[in-house]
Amino acid sequence: MAHHSSKSRRDFLRGLSSTLAMGSLAGLLPQLALMPRAAHATGLGSGYRALVCVYLAGANDSYNWLVPRDSEASGSRYDTYRNSRGGVYGAGNTAGLALGFNDLLPVSPIGQAIGYGLHPSCTDFTAVNGASSQPHVGLQSLFNQGKAAFLCNVGTLVQPITKAEYEAGAPRPPQLFAHNDQELQWQIGMAAPNNAISRFGWGGRVAKQTAGGPLPNGLSPTLSIAGSARFLVGDQIMPYQLSSNGVNLIDNYAASGGGTANFDAARRAVLNDLLDDAYDHPFSREYARIVGRSLSVGEAISGLLEAGDGSGNVQAVFPAGNTLAEQLRMVARMIKISRASLGAQRQVYYVRYGSFDLHDGMFVANQPVASAGHGALLTTLNQALGAFWTALNEIGASDEVVTFTMSEFARTLSGNGNGSDHAWGGNMMVLGDAVQGNRLYGTYPRLVLNSNDNANQDWSFSRGQYIPTTAIDQVAATLARWMGVTDTAALNAIFPLLGNFSSNNLGFLTP
Repeated sequence: MAHHSSKSRRDFLRGLSSTLAMGSLAGLLPQLALMPRAAHATGLGSGYRALVCVYLAGANDSYNWLVPRDSEASGSRYDTYRNSRGGVYGAGNTAGLALGFNDLLPVSPIGQAIGYGLHPSCTDFTAVNGASSQPHVGLQSLFNQGKAAFLCNVGTLVQPITKAEYEAGAPRPPQLFAHNDQELQWQIGMAAPNNAISRFGWGGRVAKQTAGGPLPNGLSPTLSIAGSARFLVGDQIMPYQLSSNGVNLIDNYAASGGGTANFDAARRAVLNDLLDDAYDHPFSREYARIVGRSLSVGEAISGLLEAGDGSGNVQAVFPAGNTLAEQLRMVARMIKISRASLGAQRQVYYVRYGSFDLHDGMFVANQPVASAGHGALLTTLNQALGAFWTALNEIGASDEVVTFTMSEFARTLSGNGNGSDHAWGGNMMVLGDAVQGNRLYGTYPRLVLNSNDNANQDWSFSRGQYIPTTAIDQVAATLARWMGVTDTAALNAIFPLLGNFSSNNLGFLTP
């Protein structure tokens, strides 16, 4: 807390109350008192841990991200994939959605009877930004090095459900195949959005249990670099929002600096007087408090990020023109100052990258598969994650941060002419030193259209819309356990449907 040691008592108290996550100082103080109790109840150690959610908006076609790659022989798993996807895309088959066998980047997951392949976008690369460049590893190398894993056929579920049970009317998530509804269910971590707990996202609920509340300077334990997100909202936890460029401060109202010509300090003094007034109306009082807290937190964070000694920056080169990479660069910088200067122990971050709703344009004629259509999106993702991994190693946080993807659903295996449509269960990825990598978790589907195979828990509809065999609740609970929520009752309180499933720990993270 050295950043606050030179401040006056008044500035410190103002910083203490400057939280966007609480309604007032009276609401903050009990939370500060509860923080050590929450840490004790959840078994937190003294170290730092953070979750970083990378949301792939529009529904990633994840069965072209991770593909069976055993052989091209008739009847192989790859052959089944190729047939279900209408054949390999090419000049003679522009309606095909399959990737060529030799285009896939081979991986050999531990414990699997066959090999798999990653989309050709997942290769190592060199990031270029202006005059700077730097080589980075891609997802293929990270997977082979045991730093990344895939969670297979994950989706929203009320309870485990077979195809026969589905057809008989067993409980299932409401509004299946609808973007907004399924995104909401992924972000709240359960497929029962009428429950009162659906006001909060599962990231916010985990932050409430593990961080308790804001830091003493008022910074929320949940942070977004991509605007508002239900995922980060918790009981008395409101996310702090930044842009890829940092904090958006009010222009020409700096408390010091700016020169007399612009009268910044004079403007700020008048604003402070307005905020300090004793307003009669409760709305006016609360508005003044919110503005005061926002100013205090923003200026403190901006000062740390833009420190002249470079302590709020990272040296890793992130690829130019990659908006996801720019978001993750800010996450790396925030993690750096949160650990070094703010004393944070638990944080949850959210970034977002869109345009995955590829009803057409999965491939682009006469363009490379790895860098056009869906490949362009996955290249952006691969390069953003590769640079972020380098930055985490630079600041010594690769074992303290787990990054994971979410997307509202997968896509149909069969095409519609030049793309794929809305489906259900899909594959997601986790990345970090804490990940038990080079593995697949859950059950990878057999990729059969209209499958009804109880023996292999393989159920799909006519176009290959797969019924999930792993619930997002289970994935989220495993991440929550790593953050420190190890008590079964606490996990069940965060994830009310968790008891419907066989396990609350999928085993993809070290303790």
